[in-house]
Amino acid sequence: MAELVVTMDGVETHHVQLKKHRTSLGRKNQNDIVLTDLSVSGLHCVFEREGSDELWIQDVGSTNGTYVNDERVYQRHSLDDQDVISIGVYVIRYVERQAPAEVGLTAPMRLEDLGAPGSDGARQARLQVLEGYSSGLEIPLIKTVTTFGRPGDAVVAIYHRRHGYFIALVEGGERPAFHNGQAIGADARLLADQDIVELTGSKILFKLG
Repeated sequence: MAELVVTMDGVETHHVQLKKHRTSLGRKNQNDIVLTDLSVSGLHCVFEREGSDELWIQDVGSTNGTYVNDERVYQRHSLDDQDVISIGVYVIRYVERQAPAEVGLTAPMRLEDLGAPGSDGARQARLQVLEGYSSGLEIPLIKTVTTFGRPGDAVVAIYHRRHGYFIALVEGGERPAFHNGQAIGADARLLADQDIVELTGSKILFKLG
């Protein structure tokens, strides 16, 4: 089964099996693959299967374009195994898999299923707002990627990977974000239970388990 492995800043955010004949990708929720960064158009591109071993990509008039192996594609383009697709801040590797045919919908795999029993990748996490406008609020981290912050100030993302939860800067601003008192940058940092994240006047506790 053909797969797409989506990364941002070196952190895996989605792992998608292409089971439908037509799979849409974009920022809006009605797409099969939803990438929430503003560098992605509402409907950015589509993937189309032909037969059992051909996959095509088609940009659908996106603002920032679709690139395959660093070349912008304007027309319907055939994909080969290990091709690298660039869409906004995301890098997507196309991987061909030989497996029995299945019937179903394109859907991200649950990354917690890939974590070893008892590992951070298999444990549920949540955020608790300690200080700020929403003080006392608890937010379960149920998505593969959760972004928070305010445009103009720092915007960060928490990524659920097979070995745990990681935090990285998505968009910088006038006020930085901090993880345990250290500025958060583009390089992903591993989160541990009871870590403190500070941004835009809020102090947030990361809770694991």
